Amino acid sequence: MMSRSCGKERRLTKRKPKSCSCRPCGLDSLPVEMALSCLARVSRSDHPSLSLVSKSLRSLTLSTELYDVRSQMGLTEKCIFLCLSIPSDPFVRWFALCPKPLNRFRPLVPIRPHLYQPSEVSSVVALGCGIYIMGGGLNGKRSSRVFYLDCRTHTWTNLPSMGVARESAAAGVVDGKIYVFGGCEDWDSPRWGEVFDPKKQTWDALPMPPGQYSLRFHLIYESAVIEDKVSAVNASARGLFYVPSEGKWKEGNRDTLGVKKGWYVIDNVIYCCEFGGKILWCEASELEWRQPEAMEWREVKGLEALEGTLRASKIVKYGGGMLDHWESINTHVLDHIDQQLPGYKLSNSGPNMLLFWDTLSLDKMELWCAEISLERRKETGEIWGYIQWSDSLITFDPPPSPFRHCKILYTQSLDL
Repeated sequence: MMSRSCGKERRLTKRKPKSCSCRPCGLDSLPVEMALSCLARVSRSDHPSLSLVSKSLRSLTLSTELYDVRSQMGLTEKCIFLCLSIPSDPFVRWFALCPKPLNRFRPLVPIRPHLYQPSEVSSVVALGCGIYIMGGGLNGKRSSRVFYLDCRTHTWTNLPSMGVARESAAAGVVDGKIYVFGGCEDWDSPRWGEVFDPKKQTWDALPMPPGQYSLRFHLIYESAVIEDKVSAVNASARGLFYVPSEGKWKEGNRDTLGVKKGWYVIDNVIYCCEFGGKILWCEASELEWRQPEAMEWREVKGLEALEGTLRASKIVKYGGGMLDHWESINTHVLDHIDQQLPGYKLSNSGPNMLLFWDTLSLDKMELWCAEISLERRKETGEIWGYIQWSDSLITFDPPPSPFRHCKILYTQSLDL
């Protein structure tokens, strides 16, 4: 290939141009199996740069075979996926948060939105290499639609709909199947609970719970999977859980509502956000019914420096059954709720907690993240948190109204 000259032309003795054979270099020259083995050792966050080198490398970095190889070699990485509602955007947006050296995270990577994903109160779970979004509120009505986000390729697939429309339903994964219940308009619907088999792509009805479980309070405030049981607390503060291995419903403990939000389970401990800026914890065994009733919540110690910042955060998770009549709630009520509920969100990276919150100023709005290691002290039984790092992830223009803030709707953690 002839080189292009720059500047003044120089008079040189004519030479015979050297022939140049354009041979493939690097990974392009290797057999596919060997190239995949090499790519598997490269951090997932570097794949976008590698994909620009050549079409063949781009194809390999986007292939599902690469993730199979990473899994077989034990080289998967923890990746966090966030779903945000941004005031200036008509669609909800998913972002990928991938690790980088020194246990930090790279900037958020935007994912093309699904134009028909409900704006709020869907049930969301992670299974395998993807995220399932089920039901939710769409144009003031419940939805039965189900969407799948492949977190390897950032592509969307429409899946078979649920038997009934739902919003603020409980959801959990047990033995490779997805269980959902509650959130439907008819509290006595024969499909009050359903199970989805991803392999067969089918929905089947669960047995109806006994009448004493307050099914009239159909919206679910919180849900979690503990020891292969899908547990939930409904709008009457009553707990119940479904045991797939037995095909039975059991009565759960009672919880207090209204001052905390956002259950997240790490190593059999439930954590949640309290509106005063504290992070609370509770033993997972507290979900079981006992005497005297009521789950016992305690504060995570050592995070007092964050309380003021978290108290001022306005990221609000409206999901999980907070509103009984979503379509009838007016702006004034939403603004009031915006001021009362905790404005920060929890996730995890391995055994560590990830904490997300926003800061709002006159010229910008930022989304922040901190990673917190957790220690249970044997002598007191207390759980202490230690901030490993904190950083700004993304910056937005300030919202048009001070009462409209960015909201983290969902967070999911996957090994990819």
